[in-house]
Amino acid sequence: MLTTPRLVAIALCAALNFAIGNIVYLIKLPIYLDSIGTILCALLIFPDRLAAIVCAFIAGFISAILTGLVLNPFLPWFSLTVLSIAAVSALLTARATYTFRMRPLPVVPFAGKVLLYGLITGVVSAVVSAPVVVYLFGGVTGSGSTFVVALFLKTGQQLLDSVVLAGLATDPVDKIAEVLLAALLYRATPREFIAMMAPAKPSTA
Repeated sequence: MLTTPRLVAIALCAALNFAIGNIVYLIKLPIYLDSIGTILCALLIFPDRLAAIVCAFIAGFISAILTGLVLNPFLPWFSLTVLSIAAVSALLTARATYTFRMRPLPVVPFAGKVLLYGLITGVVSAVVSAPVVVYLFGGVTGSGSTFVVALFLKTGQQLLDSVVLAGLATDPVDKIAEVLLAALLYRATPREFIAMMAPAKPSTA
């Protein structure tokens, strides 16, 4: 399952998560962009769905741990969210790999699948993350989305409701952007590199 090319892909995708996610965290945007590599890893390894889930989760988990050690101590606590994003990416988003690679670019199908799978990923991410944000951190995680939570609290919403509403307001937008960027990176990946992600064939000797 973890062949050398796949380990390389995991490392590259973890580095992508780490770099972009930390930049966004530092400038306090109300989105995250820290799962682009996770989604991309699932796309690269599809149609081996189990391996895609495992490798995408490893890429996301490594970047979360590194970010937790360096900058954002909240992030490692969202490992279940990382797993949910990896699973949705491998089981649903990766179904669009053919569309993402088509030449010339089929604009309407491409945009439709990016919007659909980004929306689904965002809703799942928001629902899975909400209990962690509320019960472990009291609604404050240091990211830009905290300001959105505060906005809902000022309207009289309870903390859990505010966190869920903030997640549903920001996560779909975030994940649509992440799916779009991952799809474009996948589209630009050389065919030879993608072929290397295929499982090794057993020797017939």
